[in-house]
Amino acid sequence: MPDIIALTAPQNVLPAFTQHCALLGHHEHQLALILAGEAQPALHKLTLSAPVQAIQFPQAHSNWLMASFSTSGAISPYLHQSRLSVAALGHCDEHASWCQRYQLLPSASLSQLVTAMLASELNDGQTLASALHQLAATLSGHYAVIVQDPLQPQYLYALQGGLGLWIGQEDGLRQICTTSAKAMRQSANSAYEMKPQEVVRFGLSQPTFIAADESTTPISMSSGKQIQVPHHMLDEIQSQTHTLAAQVDRYHSGKLFSTALLAKLSALRSITLVASGSSFHAAMIASYWLEQLGGCKVQVELASEYRFREVHPAPDEMLIGISQSGETADTLEAIRLAQRKGAAQSVALTNAPGSTLTSLCDHTLLTESGHELSVSSTKSFTAQLLLLYQFALALGQARKALSSEALQTAEQQMRRLSAAVQTTLEHSKEIRRWASELHRKANLFVIGRHAMYPVALEGAFKFKEVAYQNATGYAAGELKHGPITLIDEELPVIACLPWNEHAERMLSNLHEIRSNHGEIFVLSDGNLASSERFHVIHMPTGLGSLSPITYVIALQLLAYHCALQRGNVIDTPRNLQKARTS
Repeated sequence: MPDIIALTAPQNVLPAFTQHCALLGHHEHQLALILAGEAQPALHKLTLSAPVQAIQFPQAHSNWLMASFSTSGAISPYLHQSRLSVAALGHCDEHASWCQRYQLLPSASLSQLVTAMLASELNDGQTLASALHQLAATLSGHYAVIVQDPLQPQYLYALQGGLGLWIGQEDGLRQICTTSAKAMRQSANSAYEMKPQEVVRFGLSQPTFIAADESTTPISMSSGKQIQVPHHMLDEIQSQTHTLAAQVDRYHSGKLFSTALLAKLSALRSITLVASGSSFHAAMIASYWLEQLGGCKVQVELASEYRFREVHPAPDEMLIGISQSGETADTLEAIRLAQRKGAAQSVALTNAPGSTLTSLCDHTLLTESGHELSVSSTKSFTAQLLLLYQFALALGQARKALSSEALQTAEQQMRRLSAAVQTTLEHSKEIRRWASELHRKANLFVIGRHAMYPVALEGAFKFKEVAYQNATGYAAGELKHGPITLIDEELPVIACLPWNEHAERMLSNLHEIRSNHGEIFVLSDGNLASSERFHVIHMPTGLGSLSPITYVIALQLLAYHCALQRGNVIDTPRNLQKARTS
């Protein structure tokens, strides 16, 4: 998961920072950092191979540093004329427009944009604290910022712009600021989770709030033990704000797709997606995007069935195998079969570089969502979705099936995604209230239309997998063809209802359910009100075709809380393994 972090202390912080790097553990990471005490401050970039044991720093001593971790290297601090060091993570609304205003390229990073905005305020005579408050008032989006000004070497400043940011105190008078709750809870003796729009100064004295009028108030810190997350699954659900924001940044950096892969797209006439489990549901959702945005014929196949068929790949067909681990046996055998039958080109979409799937395929798409410790796929699933969406955009451009206006709209929606994910997670209290009713039910339905149909399948899959409840996903229009006979007072229905061109038909389906005395739980961004046996959680708006991601996250969280209230083992559900299924 991408992070930004700053450490400061009266003594050398480099040994402590090496320990923080070791917490990453499981993947190769790109590290970018700025250190104190250099005659000419510079940005240093290093590749960390897991497990991290030692780091060769450019110097032996530094009493503060600012750094970023990412798997792509696209996120890094920015150094401005030796005056400001800025690390920013997340996104802002209207990024391209702001870049144009400050005479930056549209591809400029968020750190570069924030630096330009702060430098402009400082040049006008503002203090750094007031410049940060002005930034918070001006720049809408979902981001976190850490800043150091060499004119105030004893301090660093932090702004929470909607993306989680922690301030902590460690042994030896060290202070830490990070977007990683994991790093904070494993190292800090006391911590504080910043709230949106707050500006905090930290350094060699007590961390302090700086108000807009520049008055100061010491922060009351809590024990670091209070920020423990009880299960890996919940931690990974919550981390999707960061992982998806980083993937959007990778898209805008132009580092997602190889030149060799892009060169193949214009000649494609069809795409076949093969996958198992949750990855199969990701493929189903992506099929709508590949058809709509990419203008391409698409078919989706269960790997466990495809591998035993008489298939006939076409010369202008691309085969995409999807597997979080890259080691799913059925998916590997499906790829091998297609290759024996003459498949011209194949793509591995996985979270595991160097896996068997990547060695089999001609091209690789990496989700880079970080190691997933829970057996249930959460952040790796939404990372697959977003990468497939981005691939659909690349396909549409290559095949000239996507207008510039549609591309611009899609990219704006991607920039809103992490904020929408955070808004979804903030419904946790309402979702827990739903779970207090639903966890008692032995059976339930999850329904949706269009791309929400496979979302319903994935939601039902999570209830089975984690909550051990007999949940069934249906296309809403299929209820009348038989399943509606099962609906009564004891069988609740969870409905995914984005307010789009399919909403009226979906409402008609809900009326049928109510006429059969069914209790309905609706996830919707429409103007619906809760009533007796009709419960509504209002989802974020403005995502268009990307909305399946937030609905899936809401269902992940609901299944988690149902499992929790049923007393289940969360991270290692019975009879399941993470990889190598057959």
